[in-house]
Amino acid sequence: MKLTRNEIIPKNIQLAVTKISFKNSAKNQAMWDKLLDPLNEQISTNDTLEDIRNSEQIKATKASYKELGKDPSRFRPSSDALWRRVVKGKGLYQINALVDLNNYLSLKYKMPFGSYDLNKVSGDINLTKGESGASYAGIGKSDINIENLLVLADDDGPFGSPTSDSTRAMISDDTVSGLVVGYLFGVSLDDAAELQKGVVDVVGRFLDDAVVLEQDLI
Repeated sequence: MKLTRNEIIPKNIQLAVTKISFKNSAKNQAMWDKLLDPLNEQISTNDTLEDIRNSEQIKATKASYKELGKDPSRFRPSSDALWRRVVKGKGLYQINALVDLNNYLSLKYKMPFGSYDLNKVSGDINLTKGESGASYAGIGKSDINIENLLVLADDDGPFGSPTSDSTRAMISDDTVSGLVVGYLFGVSLDDAAELQKGVVDVVGRFLDDAVVLEQDLI
């Protein structure tokens, strides 16, 4: 499996990619005790909607959406939507270990993260832009309009985006081969490298039998 990018994607947009093998679980209590619950408490106590609007990471993400031709107020980046949920005191959904860890990374770095089951992906993966009229079935949602949205696509078409992922490559309790993707907007190479180290750290500490097979910046 190779990861490539369409030349139409602006250079300030990058993917921080981590390929892993692991044993998923319905819930990792240690991760909630040490990572998610403290971060949820910190954000819900201290952060405001104004903080989100003024965040350099959120502003850079939204600017890239507009450059691609997508309205970020109608199709919020997942990092924006998740941060808003916690600020409003609604807490975090508990899904499974990898998805929960994915949400932690999004909140920590204030950038969209997506995790995908590689056994449900066909062929190589390309970072591109959704075609006119394109859509896919979103996780827990109706069809997502992905026209002009940054998307990941394989031989069968688009399956992921920084707004909402499709059901096709979603993580289940039985997933054993995963791809963790950070959608980075306007991030320096040094900051991207530090983020990748952070991903390796929490994957190794909180996913069972985890092995980082490779990392790359696309």
